Amino acid sequence: MHPVVKNPREPWELAPLLASMTEDLMSHHTPLSTSFASVASYHASCSVSPEASRKLEKAVREGKLLEAVAVVRETVETVSRLPVSIAVAGDSGSGVSSFINALRETGHEEKASAPTGVVRTTLTPARYTSPRFPNVSLWDLPGMGASGQSLDSYLGELQFGQYDLFIIIASEQFSLNHVRLAKAIESVGKRFYAIWTKVDRDLSTTLLSKALLLQSIQENILDSLRKEGICDPPIFLVSSLDPSLHDFPTLRRKLQIDISNIRCCGPLQALFHICEVTVNEKVTSLKARVSSKCLQDAPGVLHAEDLEQCLKAYRLHFGVDDESLKQVAWSTGRVVSEYRDTLKSWCFPELCRADWRLRLVTCSVAKAFLRLLGWIPCCGSRAVCFFVCMIHSCILHLVGQDTKAILRKILDDSKCPA
Repeated sequence: MHPVVKNPREPWELAPLLASMTEDLMSHHTPLSTSFASVASYHASCSVSPEASRKLEKAVREGKLLEAVAVVRETVETVSRLPVSIAVAGDSGSGVSSFINALRETGHEEKASAPTGVVRTTLTPARYTSPRFPNVSLWDLPGMGASGQSLDSYLGELQFGQYDLFIIIASEQFSLNHVRLAKAIESVGKRFYAIWTKVDRDLSTTLLSKALLLQSIQENILDSLRKEGICDPPIFLVSSLDPSLHDFPTLRRKLQIDISNIRCCGPLQALFHICEVTVNEKVTSLKARVSSKCLQDAPGVLHAEDLEQCLKAYRLHFGVDDESLKQVAWSTGRVVSEYRDTLKSWCFPELCRADWRLRLVTCSVAKAFLRLLGWIPCCGSRAVCFFVCMIHSCILHLVGQDTKAILRKILDDSKCPA
């Protein structure tokens, strides 16, 4: 059953201080074509369309988070079909092609399988696909050291920019060549997995227990990488003969997640950049408007009841009021408490706990002092205005931060499946 979407009340129905702010904010708004030129160029390579950018900016500016959710969903649906390229590399004869077949769940005897054998069979990069990973290309790269080629020459010919993720295969030892390849991958900002194949062979020839053997292999890989200052990568110990055993199932799950991240992280970061800029603009505009209104309305806005109403109005204006959060939670299939727990501005006492300036200015002694100041001609009223503006500036800042936190959660929860 769909929830009833209520038309939100205008902010000034909750707090007289906000009268005409919305109109002023809209009338002084800079069009997207000028204020967001840098944003457009930022996400042009991340498959976020200009139309989606405009829709999102408009939705956030107007405090309509349901519309923002719709834009995010459309973008995720689009980028979920983007191609991803994964390079698989290792020493000649280490089982790279066998691993690719196992990952694709393709038998060696099948026509579409990667050729395998004792002699290195891959001399040029070969592309393979699998229904398990739609729009993903698995590239079987020539083995390191093939045809007497030096590692420097191998790395020089390796076109790192063509691949989104690297899988480094080892079976006999995790050698200096593997470490240098890992270092080269990390230096260009790419991620990699370290995968030890042929665990079945190791288990059949060792006197160690399975647990000790696997621990020893993993520690050896980590030690080799750490000596060169390389960050710990995901490490998987597998057998290409049986993809249902050892770390193979975990590898598949991890790969699905990372393929999703490769596709979505860039576009979602671009969307968040738009959200962040828009929210910051709103906060700045409202702070300026509050400053001018405080000169007229300062005497009556120090009461706790008025501040509570102003907080409600600000939350409503940014689209993070109770009703809006319920609608967003329903739309995203989440529990409303997940969004509510993100807020610092859930209620005014909670807001005061989040900011020491609010705690200080709203304590009984401070309020009594400000009332006393109000009786002093000229200087007293100016001092009161200063403190009132500070209070509302703090509230606006925290509500703005909460809005960005909610938008970030919406984006994080929207990551596409692989």
